Amino acid sequence: MAADGGEPPTRIMVAVNESSKVGYPRPSISCMEAFEWVLNKIIRSKSNASGFTILLLHVQAPEKGIDDSDSIYASAADIKSPKHKEVLLGLEFLEYFQKQCRDIGLACEAWVKRGDPRKLICSEVKRVQPDLLVVGCSRRGLSFYQKILIKSVSGHCRKNADCPVAVIKSSV
Repeated sequence: MAADGGEPPTRIMVAVNESSKVGYPRPSISCMEAFEWVLNKIIRSKSNASGFTILLLHVQAPEKGIDDSDSIYASAADIKSPKHKEVLLGLEFLEYFQKQCRDIGLACEAWVKRGDPRKLICSEVKRVQPDLLVVGCSRRGLSFYQKILIKSVSGHCRKNADCPVAVIKSSV
């Protein structure tokens, strides 16, 4: 689908994750602020929505008790499996963001992957080739040395993604 000028829409990938404090289906503050930043600073209005496509990627980390396979859809027979229940929770989680896109007429694609968020976000960037990757970053109050030792998802993406990356710092 082309924007009004006949050019393809600008594709913006937003990596979203659940809240570590509240859990599913609540998004983290940093990813909500990153998503809202895209809507407010890039999309800006309903009339601009046709020029953009939002690509929502949710990576379920291995510490959630799921393996590194990257199946994103479950059949009706698979729903009883705990692994597939996690995928279904992820799809339900993405609905929050998809609804906001639908409400302003913004094209949106969303999917769930399972594994290491740092690696999978960068591999998905390589696969789908967005024009921009947007990730949230929490303000954890870490010292300089702690920041070096802790491998953040946003830092890894900033260094390794094959597209421009906007890291949006959380206000909290």
